[in-house]
Amino acid sequence: MDKGFDAAWLEKLKTNSDIVTIASKYITLTKKGKTWWACCPFHFEKTPSFAINEIEQYYHCFGCGASGDVINFVQKHESLDFYDACKRLAEYAGMEMPEFHSDENLVKNKKKRERIFQALVDAARFYYSNLKLPESKPALEYLQSRRLDTNVIKEFGLGYSTGWTEVVSYLKSKGYTEEEILDAGIADKRDGKLNDFYGKRLIFPIFNLYGNVVGFSGRVLGKTDFAKYKNTAQTLVFDKSKCIYGIHQLKKTKQQTAINEIVLVEGQMDVISLYKAGIKNAVACMGTALTMHHAKDLKKFTDKVVLCFDGDSAGKKATLRSIEILVNAGLAVYIVTIPNGHDPDEYVNAFGKESWEKLIANSLYWVEFLIRDFARTYNIDKPEEKSKFISDSLNVVRKLTTQSEQEIYLKMIQEISNVNISVLRGDLNNVAQTETPKQDDFVVNKPNMQVSLKETAYVKAVKFVISALLYKKDYATINLEIKDYILNPDYIKIFEYIKEEKDAGRTPIVSKLFDMFDVEGTKDIYDIVNFEFIEGEDNEKYYADCEAIILKSGLSMQKDKLLSEMAKTKDSEERARIMKQIQEIIMKEKKK
Repeated sequence: MDKGFDAAWLEKLKTNSDIVTIASKYITLTKKGKTWWACCPFHFEKTPSFAINEIEQYYHCFGCGASGDVINFVQKHESLDFYDACKRLAEYAGMEMPEFHSDENLVKNKKKRERIFQALVDAARFYYSNLKLPESKPALEYLQSRRLDTNVIKEFGLGYSTGWTEVVSYLKSKGYTEEEILDAGIADKRDGKLNDFYGKRLIFPIFNLYGNVVGFSGRVLGKTDFAKYKNTAQTLVFDKSKCIYGIHQLKKTKQQTAINEIVLVEGQMDVISLYKAGIKNAVACMGTALTMHHAKDLKKFTDKVVLCFDGDSAGKKATLRSIEILVNAGLAVYIVTIPNGHDPDEYVNAFGKESWEKLIANSLYWVEFLIRDFARTYNIDKPEEKSKFISDSLNVVRKLTTQSEQEIYLKMIQEISNVNISVLRGDLNNVAQTETPKQDDFVVNKPNMQVSLKETAYVKAVKFVISALLYKKDYATINLEIKDYILNPDYIKIFEYIKEEKDAGRTPIVSKLFDMFDVEGTKDIYDIVNFEFIEGEDNEKYYADCEAIILKSGLSMQKDKLLSEMAKTKDSEERARIMKQIQEIIMKEKKK
């Protein structure tokens, strides 16, 4: 992977940046045997499961699964990109930064993004400072009516736009061009002049997961005929289909305490009011439909999400769409309905934290919620509507993958409809066998529900051999004969790296793989980096057996490929040539 720096410089940087020494600047480490241990800085835990291998210069958390080298550690801990993490380590090591030689367009794009991020931060600070001005009285009165104290206002960086040109003039005085201000989405151009996009509005800065301001949401104060909220348009750094309001606070919370569930609400004020009440696990989706990107980001924090949307028809549709996306992302989904049409902001201000927590504790699992919602929608006393209730409910139940779970909800349908459960089971089987899912059907496809293909003996053998070579086990020697039969190109690359280092009289190290691959994003590489060798096993014999399996399987695969080629050709000379190759493979197989 081209990281934008010369490989030799990166190698020197990592050599001068011992991972234990660097990590000790951020966390408390304790050595046990050959390993350094700490509570993971990337998720909350009471028992240390974060381990640093000093010899191989990489870390692995047995709790959340995070792995990386020293650069990756600084990236994650300080929420920096690769360039800035290297810069930080170079400062620690007293090394000069070389020229960044990545693709010219990427370098240009990076500089542009950095200017946008800085412009957004400066604009956010400007809006926040406006709260001290007499012109911000409407904003202060609104915030006081919401009972928000100065600590909460500061935590979320709330501010106010006092007019239409002030922020533009301020940013120009800081050296930003009109193009940069427009690119950041802070202003728009009317009649040849830049105007504050959020003029005369209460300002909610939007932070990404790493604490960068990526945009704003402006709320108009007082009655209006147009939409109350105005969000940043699509920019180089802002995409509302990927932004989650409150995710930065959620990340800080997770580093301090366990997060058992996330509550997904509709608006910024819901998130802020809950936070003010001491409920720090709420986020919102920026007034847009939930996307799979949102769901994946939420899953980084917990496996359970509670949906809390308005009870009107639009809110109900949003709930149904969100259920599908969240369940398909592998999350356990619950739904809460707030009494009397309150939104979370109103409810928590009226009844307090304890009442809110009871409400969340009584949320319904998504299957039960849908079944009970169908029961409210249809008049069960009418046969034709009871039939629709049963049909819609069975369509939900059939999405469950285990018979035991289906049985639980079949009994619920029976209790509501008073139809014999054996009849319901029969209907469920008929639905499953005869109904063809439509393109827009709600199809549950949890990652943990997918068919799990067991690793073959060949795959296990390749992983063991590569891992043993990488970890320099005494019994592991390079056998060039097996290279031709390692089909995974990434594993071939690792094999070649190990051979190259040994030929040069150097020692291969595990952390090098973090330069070569996206380890956490590539399961095959992740498995190698975190390979667990079983102590007490006769690994020397097993290594020899694995080499034999690789050779035998490789020859077999070659033979199958040739047989397939021979079946496709009618040319007698070509068939004779292929047959000769097959016979040579058969002779090799007999020798193995």
